[in-house]
Amino acid sequence: MRNLFKFLLFFALAFTLKAQVKVIDSDGLHFKSLIASFYEPKMGLMKYFDRNSLKVDIGNSLDLFEFNLNRIDLTLGVDFFAYTLVNNHGFLVLRVEAIDGFFGGNLSASKDELSARLRILHRSAHLVDEYGELGRKPFPFTREFADLVFSFAGKNFRAYGGVSYVFRTKPSDVKKFHFQSGFEFFKVLSENFTFLKSKFLFIFASDLKFFGGVDAINFTSGFKFGRWNSRGIFLYVVYYSGFDIYGQYFNLKRNFGGLGFSFEF
Repeated sequence: MRNLFKFLLFFALAFTLKAQVKVIDSDGLHFKSLIASFYEPKMGLMKYFDRNSLKVDIGNSLDLFEFNLNRIDLTLGVDFFAYTLVNNHGFLVLRVEAIDGFFGGNLSASKDELSARLRILHRSAHLVDEYGELGRKPFPFTREFADLVFSFAGKNFRAYGGVSYVFRTKPSDVKKFHFQSGFEFFKVLSENFTFLKSKFLFIFASDLKFFGGVDAINFTSGFKFGRWNSRGIFLYVVYYSGFDIYGQYFNLKRNFGGLGFSFEF
């Protein structure tokens, strides 16, 4: 893991020999986080329809440095985020069942409508308050992986595809490669929504992860106050089918729907 971070840092520094580098001062990400993927930094809450539980998202992704090389815009950033499974036992009486944490870095590039993002992340998953009641024993779940995503953006959509490679993991009996593809559509319903004095958008997004067959599918749709590729408030519904998103339950199949909101950055 340490060597990979050194390589990523060296790769970024090598470009600076031909490019002017500056600290980024903006309110949006160079490569917008994938809307319908759970393995992306978010801030917000989602209520599960099938159980009295919440998914709580905490964290962020930041572009720190930007530079240009042969008319290609590049940024170097960091990712620190986590999501938790929280069970409700009464008004503001919450117990955390499971938590997955991620941290690492990313390198993003774009030219015209084409863009790409390389991330190298560490992930660890834990059972917290209630694992004894659930009859499932915790185990050391850790994973280091790299994912590379390419996207093409049009006037009202973004299509993407990519690959992820797991280079170290516990437990060891997991697939090393998985592929993903997705599609995001948005339409501006109002250029100046009366209540918040901001744009009002409709959004639909899908994400598929597969290796031979489809391992997971996610459909997310809702409304956003704010610009498509920048800060705002996103209200959404989601349907997911596939392996559980929490690492401690990685080998269990889950189907669920939810209603949530997130503060996009």
